[in-house]
Amino acid sequence: MLPQANANWLKLTIGIILSTILSLSVHVIMLQEMNVPFPELSVITTPYKFVIRIFSVFGLLFFWHLADKKVNGSFVKKWAILFLIDAMLTESLFRGAFMDGYCTNSLGFMLINNIPKLLTIAIICGLVVFTAPKLNNLLYKFLAAIALAAVFMFAINPLMVAAWKPVMEKISYLTPTGEWCKLPYGSDVLIPAYISFIEPVLASIAMAMLILNQLAPVKWLRLLLFALLVVTVNYQLLMPLFYVVLHKGPFVSNLASEGQFALESIVLAITTGFTWQWSSSVRLASGKD
Repeated sequence: MLPQANANWLKLTIGIILSTILSLSVHVIMLQEMNVPFPELSVITTPYKFVIRIFSVFGLLFFWHLADKKVNGSFVKKWAILFLIDAMLTESLFRGAFMDGYCTNSLGFMLINNIPKLLTIAIICGLVVFTAPKLNNLLYKFLAAIALAAVFMFAINPLMVAAWKPVMEKISYLTPTGEWCKLPYGSDVLIPAYISFIEPVLASIAMAMLILNQLAPVKWLRLLLFALLVVTVNYQLLMPLFYVVLHKGPFVSNLASEGQFALESIVLAITTGFTWQWSSSVRLASGKD
């Protein structure tokens, strides 16, 4: 389903491990050693969430327009690939629900509560796979992103939540009442956090495999554009800016609070992009490597 490449598996494994450690350590160090606070995302109101979603879907459309050229197989296979990449990059497939459940002793509740989100992502990814190859113009892609983001936020997501409400009511007795993961984190939190962070790392590696050599002829520019794309799909392109504007408090503190996740995504993209270039023997498009 993915393009054939003669990868050096030792280099690829080393790169994946280092990418995992370096990327998540941005967040861990800023949170635990520099006392940067967690962002209060409740301040990001619906209009701002809508704009963030538009750019995320636009990034997905741009990504799949390039990736579709490299993926063989049926629509269902392509749909499955994009779904896995999007869900894993945004830590929605397993990690987000797992860490929430782990830290509140309510793993079953969190995994079940996550199902509507996964179904919504699956529907949007199906629409992106169907739409992206037909849109050769960036303006058309952006207009399509607006339409798909509107469908996502104001139709599919509310319907999924409403449809799943009876299920959540049935298991309401499992609702968590508190969180035991407290700063400073010990090995009992950091070990599962680092191990589970392999999820977005593998998604970013898959993205690099599919499109990295199509982005630019020069290595540094290729990695820069790849980082921009990963940050966009991962909702972090505008989130720090909106948080600084909307949250009361010092500018630097606000920027660091939400910016830690944007920086984490940047490091994730650059390290995984470099890992793929380093470990793959595929001759990139320009022939300059």
